[in-house]
Amino acid sequence: MGNLGWLFYKKYYQNLSDDDFRLLLKENQTENEKKSLTTKLQDNINELFKPIEKVVSQELGNIHFKATTTYPGLLLGSGYNHQLSIKEELILGFDFDYTTGLPIIRGSSIKGVLRSAFKHWEYIAENTNLKTKEEIKQLESEIFENNDIFFDATIISSGKILADDYLAPHGDNPLKNPTPLRFIKVAPNITFRFDFFLSDGIISKQTKSKLFQNILEDLGVGAKTNVGYGKFESFSPFKTQEEENQEKKELELKKEQERLQREKELEDLRKVRDQKAQGITQLESCKNIKEAMKILNDSLGKKTKPTPEQQTIIEQFWKKHSKKASKSEVKFFKKFGL
Repeated sequence: MGNLGWLFYKKYYQNLSDDDFRLLLKENQTENEKKSLTTKLQDNINELFKPIEKVVSQELGNIHFKATTTYPGLLLGSGYNHQLSIKEELILGFDFDYTTGLPIIRGSSIKGVLRSAFKHWEYIAENTNLKTKEEIKQLESEIFENNDIFFDATIISSGKILADDYLAPHGDNPLKNPTPLRFIKVAPNITFRFDFFLSDGIISKQTKSKLFQNILEDLGVGAKTNVGYGKFESFSPFKTQEEENQEKKELELKKEQERLQREKELEDLRKVRDQKAQGITQLESCKNIKEAMKILNDSLGKKTKPTPEQQTIIEQFWKKHSKKASKSEVKFFKKFGL
């Protein structure tokens, strides 16, 4: 799969010879001539709609999130010239990254969309919990005039990312059937990664990120947002490889600390049990069966298999006092094999 930008602006015209370009200037083309031009161009157009492999680009800044295009898709760079007046050609220009050849949302466009929302201070207040126009003006200055940086948004999806669509202008006669005009767009369900370098200020950089997501979701970006293009959904944090590695290390460290804590708690519990178990020697001087039962419960808990030394002490006590035991006391001592 070639560079999409090169395919669209260079290879798009490669199959057309000098005679073809002269034919384009001819006022009355025959149907066969029109068909020949369209066929040559269509072969190149088809290249644009082939699936691409996932492209890994460098993450920039300190805040990243991803979002997915909705129907009908996304228009970028439609004001660029790209037209030969051939049937079924792609009439609008498009904005591709020069290096990767993939569609790209320029950081300047993102910045412009975000700043346009500040014309509506009530909207900003609702999304930031700021209360006054003065606070919102301060926030606007912090974001757009100080240290915050807006990087280009890049595609992180794989597969078929471009699709075609049609305009149907009626011209001067609204009753006349329109001639559909074909153009390309970023297809729905394509995921972009948005990168920023944001600073804490009147609000935190995390709150700024959430504000940016809300604005992009509500206003959209690119051309024809008023008819549904350029909208996004499924906003979620994007973690860089470095952040994922750091998170993995922190998780492993947390698990190790929890393991050591559990071992310490078990060791402390064993010490307490050993200390209690040593209390069984009090039976040697004990003359009350109920008191002896309490000593055994405190020392052994639900444990019914004392050590041989403890068993000997229990048997000696029972031998001395069993004749005075009630039925419940006899039942209690039976669990020690007596």
